[in-house]
Amino acid sequence: MSLLEVENLRTYFYTESGIVQAVDGVSFEVESGETLGLVGESGAGKSVTVKSLLGLVNSPGKVVDGSVRFDGRDLTECSERELRREVRGSEISFVFQDPMTALNPVFTVGNQIAEIVEYHTDATEKEAYRRAIELLDDVGIPDPEQRVDQYPHEFSGGMRQRVLIAMALSCNPKLIIADEPTTALDVTIQAQILDLFDEIQEKYDTAVVYVTHDLGVVRETCDRVAVMYLGKVVEQAPYEELYRDPKHPYTQSLLRSVVRPDERVENLDPIEGTMPSAIDPPSGCRFRTRCPVAVEDCSRIEPPRLDVGANHDAACILYEEEYGGEVPRLHERATRGKP
Repeated sequence: MSLLEVENLRTYFYTESGIVQAVDGVSFEVESGETLGLVGESGAGKSVTVKSLLGLVNSPGKVVDGSVRFDGRDLTECSERELRREVRGSEISFVFQDPMTALNPVFTVGNQIAEIVEYHTDATEKEAYRRAIELLDDVGIPDPEQRVDQYPHEFSGGMRQRVLIAMALSCNPKLIIADEPTTALDVTIQAQILDLFDEIQEKYDTAVVYVTHDLGVVRETCDRVAVMYLGKVVEQAPYEELYRDPKHPYTQSLLRSVVRPDERVENLDPIEGTMPSAIDPPSGCRFRTRCPVAVEDCSRIEPPRLDVGANHDAACILYEEEYGGEVPRLHERATRGKP
């Protein structure tokens, strides 16, 4: 049994403009000690998906269907009190995107870490304080005995992100959800944070769900990748397989649009068009309005996720035998070799 099993998850936002189908039938699994990357453009539903796992979706959003089984327990059936006392922070931790807004500016970082330890364990105030120092040391913050008494504004952006990771580790969770934790950081600090996640997994054997739009980050950190588009998972595979042989037209388009440092590109190759509204998504395949290989039936058939390789599936009807059983490979981007 997998550590986390998400099946047919649906989260809708009931607004005056209509029902926003932010997450619409998402399914995936995460094994113990594994890193799963959730990738896709802004608006794909990645952040809403991971917040739905822990009941963190704010009104007017609501999980309307599906199950989230964690270590054999369905979290969608838990009360808010059960999630707060027994799951969040202790079993599953969340690393938010912006450390400056996630940390309370009027409390020291030590107080904020120690509070979590005291809340979820039997540790005394002194024991929790010592644990805070140990965690700051674990995440590579120098002079933790002195810095534990400092406030968030006294830390750089990268160091504040390390504090959030220390908070996430405070109760030795089985799963960490990281929602684009390196977005606001420069590339040097980003690399340090990614290395830190690797060290954490090696030391604690913690599973990680990593949310990002950066395919370079996915390649550095993830064991498997789930590609999302407009509230649905359209492809899932081990990362080596996904990069070597992407099957879904959307995944191919994403990879083709990434500029590599070893290429001298003649022109950029973005995905044409914009993502449709989740209030009134296209019928059939949601990517069909931007897909260069769409056929007429794509507008009326909602594609199931079909097996297209070992531990590899893609949601495209062209993999059905009656449509030829394969997706035409999109053309390669024009390059001029190395400068």
